[in-house]
Amino acid sequence: MLEVTKVAKVGVVLRPSSPDLREVFESINTIFQAHNIELKLDSISAAMIGLRGVDFSTLIEWSDILLSIGGDGTLIAMIRRSYGKNIACMGINTGRLGFLTAIMPHQLESFLPHLQNATYNLQAHMMLECSILRDDKPYCTLFALNEFLISKQTLSGLIDIEAKINGWSFNTYFCDSLIVGTPTGSTAYNISVGGSVVYPHCKNILLTPVAPHSLTQRPLIVDSGVKLEFSVREKALLIIDGQESIDILPKDTILIHQSPKDAYLIYPKDRNYFEILREKFKWGEL
Repeated sequence: MLEVTKVAKVGVVLRPSSPDLREVFESINTIFQAHNIELKLDSISAAMIGLRGVDFSTLIEWSDILLSIGGDGTLIAMIRRSYGKNIACMGINTGRLGFLTAIMPHQLESFLPHLQNATYNLQAHMMLECSILRDDKPYCTLFALNEFLISKQTLSGLIDIEAKINGWSFNTYFCDSLIVGTPTGSTAYNISVGGSVVYPHCKNILLTPVAPHSLTQRPLIVDSGVKLEFSVREKALLIIDGQESIDILPKDTILIHQSPKDAYLIYPKDRNYFEILREKFKWGEL
């Protein structure tokens, strides 16, 4: 478990394919320097804006925390790249929704003293672990902050997904795809297809079918301690946090459960989750 610590060295990752972020980065770097906090860029981000950086593994070893500059997608990708390395992550939002990011650029200067004095919140977010068995042998292991999506590969028709909980068959989903998500991911793809919003510090796994054939195929929320098993009858895709995918074969077994390690995100102490819901989703507005 990570603890709140004083921050003096920050590793930075920028939104990909955004060379226009050089000016934003230089402005942010100036503010950090004024507070005697040192920044280093990930080598990929640095090359994108014509600067020098260090490789990501070196960046993790050097940094007290990691900072993304972009949107939620940039932050999620950084979390997944650094997962298991015992380092906290934070996001500055230069994107659109910015549900997971901590602050906007104009809020940075007032927040930096909290980083220096360790007066910020460090929130643990559960991760999902997925193991693929192929020919009854381990094929790969993957991790997701928001969700795993089991999806059909074809444009038409439905996917047939056999589902088990703790070894017991409980459903056959006929749908376009099936979301297996976390409470953190409940406000991502899950909410757009009618899934419930779940408080991010609850310990649950969400099963939300996308465009199910039957109206009885409803979203289901289960305890995070369950072991889920899925199989498909035709070739499918497993999509991880909407960012990468792998092919699933008919004889593959998909095993999903709560990962033993959490991801840690930095936020201001006065951040209110329900205020964020109201603001981002325009709740209460006509």
